[in-house]
Amino acid sequence: MNKLISTCFIISILCFSSCIKLLEDDFPEFDNDWIINNIMIAGDSIEVEITKTTSVNGEGNPPVEDAVVQLMVENETFNLTYDENSATYKLNQQIETSKDYHFEVFDALGELKSSFNQLIPPPQPILNIEHIDVAGTDDEGVSHPAIKIEVPNNPSKDYFYVNIRLLKIYDYEFEDDNRFEIFKIEDPILLNEGVPFPLFSNELMTGNSQEVLMNYTAGIAPRSNDEPWVSEVVPLVVELWTLNEAYYEFLKQNYQYENSRYPIIGSGNQAAISNFNNIEGAYGINAGYSFVKTDTIYPSGTENYFDQ
Repeated sequence: MNKLISTCFIISILCFSSCIKLLEDDFPEFDNDWIINNIMIAGDSIEVEITKTTSVNGEGNPPVEDAVVQLMVENETFNLTYDENSATYKLNQQIETSKDYHFEVFDALGELKSSFNQLIPPPQPILNIEHIDVAGTDDEGVSHPAIKIEVPNNPSKDYFYVNIRLLKIYDYEFEDDNRFEIFKIEDPILLNEGVPFPLFSNELMTGNSQEVLMNYTAGIAPRSNDEPWVSEVVPLVVELWTLNEAYYEFLKQNYQYENSRYPIIGSGNQAAISNFNNIEGAYGINAGYSFVKTDTIYPSGTENYFDQ
């Protein structure tokens, strides 16, 4: 019996030993491809970021400091200057709408790495705006406000693309803290985009104008005695971005990319989605937008908000 146990023990060791395999850590060198990001905002100056890709274990993307970035606009040529503080290439020229910007990027040896064009659309105006103090309730029965805006539409023209932000009056350190949370998307124009933020185009619009409704919350719901929970309303401003098609596609694909990076465990197989890239010969984003911002909107009862 003891001999049988010893034999089984030896066989078990041999079986488990045969499953052990040393993993090689001599991975191939990672290609240092260029990443060129050019986000143009009407009214701002021109700024192009050029970095290199790095491995997963790398510490950020190292900047390319010796590139040559040229800009051609209205038969004039400008050279962007590298700024060490921001690690970007800059030109102190205000970005204008409806103007064609042509960029060419060269390496230190004079080889063309990439070229691309940029056109910023003029901002869509806000024809009308209405604040609704109580627009509905959430799943817990807490009421929430909403903003309804009206934008113009010309069915005979190409599509336009819009992103909307509801901004708080205060200037917080982190950008996300400056925005109200938009949730419970119900408007068909917004639902058509399949993203949880107020991005839309005029694809479904048929008339000369269109109203768009956005539910939002300030994150605070005071209550008195046994009265229902009511979301607090405070002064705010509405910022309407008119995007070129590249920025519109970037916002949609970046949302899918971020969600595919961290899939929910147990939700099934989810293939990773690459992020948006429209830079030929490199990686990166070439896109832009213009915007309009309303004056301060005072919901009912907040007219003296800043006198408190």
